[in-house]
Amino acid sequence: MTNRPEPLEALPPKPEALPPSQRPKRRRRSTGTYAAADARRAAILEAATRNFAQQGYLNSSLAKIAADAGTSATVVVHHFGSKDRLLLAVLEARENRNYLKVHLGVPNDDIREQFRAVLALAAHNLTEPGLIELFAKLSVEATNPDHPGHAFFLTRFEGAIDALATGFRGALAAGQLKQETDPEQIAREVLAVSDGLQVQWALSLGRLDFVAAYRAYLDRLTQVLTTDGRGLD
Repeated sequence: MTNRPEPLEALPPKPEALPPSQRPKRRRRSTGTYAAADARRAAILEAATRNFAQQGYLNSSLAKIAADAGTSATVVVHHFGSKDRLLLAVLEARENRNYLKVHLGVPNDDIREQFRAVLALAAHNLTEPGLIELFAKLSVEATNPDHPGHAFFLTRFEGAIDALATGFRGALAAGQLKQETDPEQIAREVLAVSDGLQVQWALSLGRLDFVAAYRAYLDRLTQVLTTDGRGLD
């Protein structure tokens, strides 16, 4: 006898071939779930920023950060992976805020307004002394390519220099700066002085008048660079 093959099972009809009432309902992603996750991440970042700024990195625990954010340490790890990655997320969010403070709404053809915005940002950063100390420490450690923060700090420095140089180019094109001015070189100098003074401020335990020292430097620089030779006023 010849064995007959078993008949193939009929394939189910495609959904689009069925009447609308018989078609399976598609599962939709809940936007509410995403909104809740975003809100939770924002709350964790806010709590972490506050703890790192006030207590420092080593004295801040994930449990305390989680409690301040109204959640658990497990949820914090789920969203950020580790305390190190949470710190980098805090620093990245800080840099984004700083960028907006300096460049949003500041005319890119007025060197004095740009310097005033940079100075205002420096004064604001003093309200977060723990983050200044962390930033200074990590920026040195991150020179090692294997450091988890290496890519962040490399991107941060190049992005900040490019943003500042763009503004200086605008002032140069507007005739405010002397023609021999190199916008990128000045941008690197302005950033280096700011970061260097922050390190000195941290080492002096806040005794150094950082804002006054930075303002005096920017005032001298304005007098040297501008065609009219005036300072910040």
